[in-house]
Amino acid sequence: MKMFLVVLMMALLPAVAGAQTKPPADNKAIARRYFDEILNKGSAAALDSIIAADVVFRNPPAVVKGIEEFRKLIASLRGAFPDLHFTLEDELAEGNKVATRWVMRGTQGARKVDVSGMDIFLIENGKIREIWVSMDSLAQAQQMGAVPAR
Repeated sequence: MKMFLVVLMMALLPAVAGAQTKPPADNKAIARRYFDEILNKGSAAALDSIIAADVVFRNPPAVVKGIEEFRKLIASLRGAFPDLHFTLEDELAEGNKVATRWVMRGTQGARKVDVSGMDIFLIENGKIREIWVSMDSLAQAQQMGAVPAR
């Protein structure tokens, strides 16, 4: 009976682990593709290949749901900063989550922006399902001239 329970538990563990099918190193590669191909280069093909149809993007107070709304968000961001470039500083991965610390640089009109932030990705079945963004919005607003700098 004890052996049966051990075998049953071992058989059920993969199902209990959820939709995660890729090791953390593969998930880090997916997160890197997001920055390099989608944000830096604007690749629609990459967006379709690594973003889930029901993606949820959170950059408080904004919440964007679904791939079509996400596609509009990326187009708007790249339109606002034609020379947009993200440099990755650190990456951590565990299970189906990846945390990436980055620096975003770009120019809007005559104003240069250099802002740091961090994204946390939930990756399921090889696609990004959720993105949580935390960035220095005050620094961005100051550099854009929307808020006086100290």
